[in-house]
Amino acid sequence: MPEEPVISRRMVRRPPSRKSPCILSAIAMLAAIGAVTAPICDGQAIAASRQKRVAAQHHHETSARHQPPVSSSQTALQNARNREESLRLESKAEAARLEKARQTNSAAAAQAAQDHARATALSSATVAAAALLQQTESRQQNVQEQADDLRAEQHRTQAGLHADAEALAPLLPVAHRLSLYPMDALLTGTQPTEDVVRGLMVMRGLAGTLETQAKSLRVHEKDLAVLDANLSTKLNELNALGEAQTRQRAELARQANAARDTQIRSNAEARQASVTAAQEAAKQKVLQAELNDVLAVEAAAMAQLQHEAEMAERARKAQEAADARRRAQAVAAARSAAGRQVVHEAPPPVVTPVSGRGGDGIVTGHLLTAWGQPTESGTASGNTYAASPGSGVRAPCGGTVEFAAPFRSYGQMLILNCGRGYRFVLAGLGNLNVTTGQSLAKGSAIGAMPADGGNLLVQVRSGARSVNPRPFL
Repeated sequence: MPEEPVISRRMVRRPPSRKSPCILSAIAMLAAIGAVTAPICDGQAIAASRQKRVAAQHHHETSARHQPPVSSSQTALQNARNREESLRLESKAEAARLEKARQTNSAAAAQAAQDHARATALSSATVAAAALLQQTESRQQNVQEQADDLRAEQHRTQAGLHADAEALAPLLPVAHRLSLYPMDALLTGTQPTEDVVRGLMVMRGLAGTLETQAKSLRVHEKDLAVLDANLSTKLNELNALGEAQTRQRAELARQANAARDTQIRSNAEARQASVTAAQEAAKQKVLQAELNDVLAVEAAAMAQLQHEAEMAERARKAQEAADARRRAQAVAAARSAAGRQVVHEAPPPVVTPVSGRGGDGIVTGHLLTAWGQPTESGTASGNTYAASPGSGVRAPCGGTVEFAAPFRSYGQMLILNCGRGYRFVLAGLGNLNVTTGQSLAKGSAIGAMPADGGNLLVQVRSGARSVNPRPFL
């Protein structure tokens, strides 16, 4: 084992020495200086913090003064969005009223069908009641005819009794006298004997005739009593039939009126419900048309804002280039005047063209130009993809469709509100299978590219400015 250095053994073996009074004095002095300078440092920190706040406030005021004024396109876009929100709320309320009117119409139609069935049933009941009433009327007519026949027979019987009574009236005194004093009435007269005998024989015959007529009278009286009883029965039956007929006619009229009133009321309610539903549908159609107009105005304002933003971006870049040239000229002039060595400035950063495979999950294809890349028409404000013919296009975020229709020369355009002030703009599609106001999930199908292929423009807008879509994809 190698031998330890001597200096190490000495350091280990050396006992700890006490600090000298000079060192202790220096330490105390440093502590005192620190205690004195601490408030000064705190004051300097407070002053620095105050200066930072003043500078931040000055920067905020300067930014506010240099903030560009609100353009007419921004005002039009804001007004269109406000109107869109108002129309959507109104359209939602009108949709609720339309649904309620449709439900009322369906209920009224169902009630009309029920009332129609009820009216049919009531009509069937009136058929039976009418048939019963007709039977009652026929029976009443028959009873009336029988009663009339009984009255006629009663009159004839009474007339026969009256005639028999008149025929017997002269003979009644003689018959009464003969019945009391038969021999005295025959023998006290001055008539010859043969007349008396003849009178006896006549009396005998008359007695038989009177007996026969008396029997006939008794029979007629019995018949008359039977006729009177039958006639009374028929009259009672006739009265009962008349009362039944009155009740049946009243019931028949009530049922017929009920069927008619029910059908009329239900038909009127069904017609009114249908008219109300048609009116609400017309209002909904008008609101939808106005909303479509507002969306078109909003899309136009957004396109104008995009154009203005692109023009402003070009102007800004041109101004930066001019400023860079002026700075370079000033530096060159300063170097030339001072006779010093020229120091070359680093050139401004150049955005490297980006290209690659894949459509970032939006479309099948590859990236042609990326956001911020220089192009012939200026700096690219979005990503442009060379898409495969007929390839499907998917939603880059979850949100609400604000615009879905052809727009100028961009083909089918979709504006998707992703929330938090960001909107995706996709242009160049061949067809769309979504509509305005529809809610979409991220990755859902929104349409397809043209059958002959084409380029898909994907922009992300935050207000009126374009931002890099890469962090969102």
